[in-house]
Amino acid sequence: MRNKERSEILKIGIPAVVESLLAAVVTSIDTQMISPLGKGAVSSVALTAQPKLLFFSIFFALGIAVSIFVSQAYGKKDRAEANAYFHRVLRLTVVLSVVLGVLLSVFAMPVMRLFSRQAETLAMSVDFFRIVTGYMVFMALSTVINAAMRAIGKTNVTLVAGVLSGAVDILLNYCLIEGHWGFPRMEIKGDAIATVAGTVVSCGVSIVYLARHSDFLSLRGVLTVWQRDKVMVRNIVGKSSHIVFENLYTRIGFLLSSLIVSCLSADATAVYFTAMLLMNYTFAFGDGMQSTVVALTGRSVGARQYDLFWRYVRWGRRAALILAAALSAIYLIGAKWFYGLFFSDAESVATGVEYTLCVAVIVFLQLTRIVNIAALRGLGEVKAPKRIAAVCVLVINPGVAYLLTIVFSYGVWGIWAASLVSQAAWCIMSYVALTLYKSKL
Repeated sequence: MRNKERSEILKIGIPAVVESLLAAVVTSIDTQMISPLGKGAVSSVALTAQPKLLFFSIFFALGIAVSIFVSQAYGKKDRAEANAYFHRVLRLTVVLSVVLGVLLSVFAMPVMRLFSRQAETLAMSVDFFRIVTGYMVFMALSTVINAAMRAIGKTNVTLVAGVLSGAVDILLNYCLIEGHWGFPRMEIKGDAIATVAGTVVSCGVSIVYLARHSDFLSLRGVLTVWQRDKVMVRNIVGKSSHIVFENLYTRIGFLLSSLIVSCLSADATAVYFTAMLLMNYTFAFGDGMQSTVVALTGRSVGARQYDLFWRYVRWGRRAALILAAALSAIYLIGAKWFYGLFFSDAESVATGVEYTLCVAVIVFLQLTRIVNIAALRGLGEVKAPKRIAAVCVLVINPGVAYLLTIVFSYGVWGIWAASLVSQAAWCIMSYVALTLYKSKL
C-alpha cells in the first residue's frame, strides 16, 4: 500500500479509535462515581440505557447517513453537494431533537415505566432520563457534526471534542454528585447535568471549529430557509430510516436476549454481565474502525476509485484481525486480575476466565463484521446491513439462546454459544454481501 494511503489511514484511524475508547472509559468512570450512592443509584442510571439508546438511535442513524453523503462528496471534491446534505441533516436534527426532547421530558415517567419494573429506583431513573433527554439537542448536533467531520478526515478535531467533553463530565460529576468544592449535592441529577454539560462542550468545540475553518464543510447558509430538493430529501430519509430500523432490530434483539438471561439466577449471570464489559470495550474499538472505514471507502467510491476501495477493505480486515489478536491476548492475560476486581471468591474468578475464552473468539468475528458493514455503508448500501441484522439479532441469537439455555438447560453457556453462532453468521453474511459488489464496481 502506498505511503500516502497508509498515512491517511493512520491519520484518520488512530484518533477515531482513541475517541471511541475514551467514550467507553468515561462511561465506566461515570458508573464508578455514582456507586457511592448505592446499588439503587447505579441501577437507576443503568435502566435508562436502553430507552436512551432507542430514541438516540435516530441521531446515530442521521450521523451515519451524513457520513456516507459527505465522504462520497469529498471523494468527488464536490463541496456544494457535501454542504447541501450536511445543512439539511443539521436542520432535520435540530427539529427532531427539540420535539423529541420536549416529549420525552414531559412523558419521562410513563416511558421509564415501560423499561423498568424496579419501583424503588423509578423516581431516580425518571430524574436522570428527563434531564438527559430534555437537552438531547446538544448530543444530537454533536453526533451529526462530528460524523460529518470524520468523513472528511477531521478526526483530530472530534478527538479533542471527546477529550474535553469527557473531562467536563468527570469534573462536574465530582462537583455535583456528592457536592464538592462548594457545589450542591445533587446525586443522580448532578450526574445527569454533568452528562449534558459534556455534550454541550463537544457540540461547542465542533461548531467553533467549523465557524473558523471552512475549508470544505461550512456552517454558512445552514440557517437558510429549506429549499426542498426531492432527491436529497429522499436520500436522507431513505438511508436514515434503514439505519434506524437496523438499530431498532439490534435493540429488540438485545432485549430478547436479556429476557432469556433474566430467566437464570442472579448468581449465574453476575459473572456473565461482568464479562460483557469486555465486549463493550471491543465495540468501542470497532466503532472507531467503523468511522474510519466509512470515511475512506466512501470517498474512494465518490472519486470512482474502486481499486482503492477494495484496498481499504483489505486493510480494514487485516487491521481488525491484528487488533482482535491484541485485544484477545490482553483479555486472556489479564482475565484473572480483571474478575478479581469484582469478585472475591475463586469460583467466580475461574468462571470469568472461562467466559473470557468465548470473548476472545467473538472479538475476531465482531471486529471483522464491523469492517464489512462499514464498507457496505461506504458504498451507500444500507438495506443489506439492515436485513443481516434482522436475521442475526432478531432470529438466530435469541433462537439459539432460547434453545440451548431454556430447552436444553445449558445455562449461561447457552448464551455464549448463541453469541458465537450469531456473530459468525453476521460476519459471513456481511462478507458475502460485500463480495457480491465486486462484479458491480
